[in-house]
Parts: sequence; structure tokens; C-alpha cells
Amino acid sequence: MRRARKKQIEEIISLIREAHEEIRKQIAEQNIDMVRRLLGDCQESAIQVGNLIEQEEGEGASPVHNIEEYCEACYQIYSDMEKNEQSPSGVYRLLQKRLTAVENSVMQTVLVRLEVAFFCYKASMSDCLESIYFTAKKDPLCDAYFIPIPYFDKNSDGSFGEMHYEGEGCYPDTYELTDWKTYNVEMRRPDIIYIMNPYDDTNLVTSVHPDFYARRLKDLTDCLVYVPYFVHVINMPPSTALAPGILYSNMTFVQSEDIREYYTRNLLEKSNLKDLTLKTVKEKIIAMGSPKLDKVVLTDKDDYILPEKWRQAVDAMNPGQKIVLYNLTIYGALNSNKENGKAYLKKVRGVLEFFKKREDILLWLRPHPLLSQTLYTMRPQLSDEYERMIECYKSEGWGIFDDTADLNRAVAWVDASCGDESSVELLLQFLGKPVLIQNIENAGREPDEEGTVEAAEKVMETFAKEDVFNSYVIYEAEGETEGDRFSLIDFFSHLDVIEKYKNIQMAKIRSYCTNADGTAGEKIHEYTTALFRRNDFKRRD
Repeated sequence: MRRARKKQIEEIISLIREAHEEIRKQIAEQNIDMVRRLLGDCQESAIQVGNLIEQEEGEGASPVHNIEEYCEACYQIYSDMEKNEQSPSGVYRLLQKRLTAVENSVMQTVLVRLEVAFFCYKASMSDCLESIYFTAKKDPLCDAYFIPIPYFDKNSDGSFGEMHYEGEGCYPDTYELTDWKTYNVEMRRPDIIYIMNPYDDTNLVTSVHPDFYARRLKDLTDCLVYVPYFVHVINMPPSTALAPGILYSNMTFVQSEDIREYYTRNLLEKSNLKDLTLKTVKEKIIAMGSPKLDKVVLTDKDDYILPEKWRQAVDAMNPGQKIVLYNLTIYGALNSNKENGKAYLKKVRGVLEFFKKREDILLWLRPHPLLSQTLYTMRPQLSDEYERMIECYKSEGWGIFDDTADLNRAVAWVDASCGDESSVELLLQFLGKPVLIQNIENAGREPDEEGTVEAAEKVMETFAKEDVFNSYVIYEAEGETEGDRFSLIDFFSHLDVIEKYKNIQMAKIRSYCTNADGTAGEKIHEYTTALFRRNDFKRRD
């Protein structure tokens, strides 16, 4: 039985109890007609309770027998009223006894089922909800609905452009998808709604359908929950903690206590929310881990099927050859202003040329799925050149080009990574895979001769001593390898030196995050549903 339906039944029973008080009063005053009307109302209300239970639980549900006994008591009292032998207290006690039997039967035998809806607009980002959804799906007292929702490209003037919908065919068969057009959230009013897009109309590139903005959904559920679709890096703008999804949600789950403190501080200092206190913000922002990390911890590369062309490239690898991810992001492209942004493209072109010459590396190029559209909308002066460069790479066929929705396949398959700074690097660190963050400042003038093994060992020894958040992320030196930084050529020429530190560095990042053993989604589900099942959930607007 849905929690809302059980609450409706409880409210009816409470009204019947109030009627009992009035019946006792009217008997004492000998108002027989009023007593009979009230008894009739009580009987009709009890029958309504029985109908609601049968609608949810089917005929023969155990509370129905107690309801029949209650109705029989009402009828008997109704019939005996003219005998003038009914004492107010006796009638009251009998009715209360029969109604208590109904209430106890409802409480003991009717199981409350929670309806939980997951709204996801990008299949490639569904991993941030996946482990919560599958936990909810296995919960016998939970009805879980995974609902892909449409989204729009945004034109340069902020208006909506083309609409996209990633539904059937975009998700593994393990997902049971519900059509957004048939799931009427206004009528169903799910107990819990999970969202993964926090921006509403504030994103300059895309927008989910306005029906699924957080500011609207908050009024259609008792508990709106936001789970970030990314793993946080340490350097975030304050606006990260002030997106509509965080402001309007009842709860936001983050990966660690440090990120929780960051959100808390910014909400208290910079948001316009009224009546915020440290206590209420701590209740709103909860460090329970990230389902994205569950995905990388619990999934092996053999769980993914490679397209035939990719499989051929992997099968043709020489012994000892490495697979390297080249990760390009929207943030990296938009925030590189050197040479009016063209330095970014110069860097990408130079890195591709570098890997093209490396017979010890198979490159796995993966731009952000929205990078092409973003450049077209926000950096049109770069768009054509970028598209030509990508088409050239694809036509030459010496590496893998990944424009699919599944980031985790790349994370599972590659041995190391380089490229723009993003949350992808945290996923790779979690698996003990080293990352080099590219330096746009040296675009076109990177060193082309590798340093010695001894120099590489010294750099790693220095780097490993630093107890940093980015435990396995190294920033590219502007010139030759020095201090705690590698040049592009030294990083990939001496991966064997860097990988000696795998276990030490991987342990650092895992110790930083909550529930880093792959149980974050399970713990989030348990936390949210327990609030309802203890009947102590209080809505926090």
C-alpha cells in the first residue's frame, strides 16, 4: 500500500474517533436522531476504509474482517437506540474497542510501499543514480520507476533549440524504463523523487524539460533528492553549491564530509534561502558517498562489450602496449582564453600528433558528449576547426574515438589518462590509474625528448609525499619534468615508474570518500526510506 493511501486511511480513522466523542455527547443529551446520523456516517467511513484497503491489498485482506465487526457494532447500537438502554460510556467503549481492532490490524498487516521516481535526462550520466535505483528495485516494499526525461539544446539567445530524448535503446536491459509521457507525476505524487540535473533554466547549453525543474518537482513529492551527476574535484566555484537542485531539494547527497562542509558553508553564506541554520543545512546536505564511485568499484572491463572496430584495435595491441584515455571537457574548452581560445585547439592537435607516433600506446579519444554542441553555440570561432580535427582523427583510424553515452566503459578499459581536469580523473584514481592534466600554456612547445628514469623516480617520490586530494593526478609541467610535475613525454615514457605507486595513491583517494566500498547507493536508499518508515519525515521547504 502506498504511504499516501495509508495516511488517508489513518486520517479517516481519526475522524471516526472524533465522531465517537460526539456520539457519547449526543447519547447523554438523548439526541437519538443525531446519534443515528453519526453512526451511519461512522459506518460509511469504515466501509470507505475497507474499500481503500481492498483496492490496494485485494479482497480478503485481514483488516476487512475487523471492519465488518465494527460496522456490525454500529448497526446494533443504531437498532437498540429506541430501547433507551444505551449508556454513553458503554457505547463509546464498544465503538473505540472495535475501531482500535481495525487500526491495529491495519498497522500490523498492511505493509507500506514507497513509490520512488528517478528522473534522468542523459543516459551517459545515469550511473549517478544507478546503484540507488537497483537497490530500490530490489526492495520488496518499494516501487521504483526509472524515467528518462527530455532535454533541449539552448540557442545562443537562451531560447530552446532541438529537443532530445534518450529512452529505449540508450540503457542496458537491466533498466526497466518508464515513459515520461505516461508517468503523471502530479497525480502519482511519488514519496521520493531523485534528480541528477540541478540547473533548471540556469544552464547556458542545455535544459531539461521545464516540467522536471527542481522548483516544480519540490511541490509534487514529500522528498526531493538531488544526487550530483559528477564526482567533485577539490576546486569548485561557490555556484556549485547554489544550483536550484540544491536549493529546492530536501536532501542532497555528496561524496565526502569535506564536500559537505563546502556546500554547507556556501549555503549559509551565499544563498537567499530563509530560516537556514547550521542544523537544517546539515540535515539537507548529507555525506553518503557517490553512486558513480559504486559503478567504477563494482564493474570490471569484461562487463562491457566493445564495438567490433574497437575490439579489433585492442586485439591488435602488442604485449606491454597501454590504452590511454584522452579526455576533453566543456570547461577546459570554454575557459581557455589564450589566443582567443585557439591555443586549446593547438594543444589538442599537438597531443594527437604525439600519440599518433607512439607505438606503445593505443589512444582512446573521448570528448565530452556535449562539447561539439557547446562550441557551436558558445565558441563558434572554434567550432569548424574542432570538427575538422575530429573528422581527420576518425578517418585516419589509428585510435579509438568514443562518442557514446558510456563513460564507465572507458574508465574500466584504459590504463591511464591525460587531458582536461574533470571529475573523470577521480574515477580513474579510484581504480589506481594515473592521470596527467594537460597544460594549455605550453601548446605547441612541449618537450620532445624524454628524461631519465632516475628523474622520473625523483618526481614521483616528491609527488607521493604530498598528502593531496588528487592523489594520482599529476599536472603537466610547462616545460621539462621537474619538481612534482611531468612533461607529456616523460609521463607516458615512464608509466612503469608512476604505476609503482598505484596502491599507495589509490588508498589515499578512497580514504577521502564516504562508503568507498561500493555501497553508497545502498546506504542512500536505506537512509531516505528509513525516514518514511519511522514516520518521522518532516518536509523541509
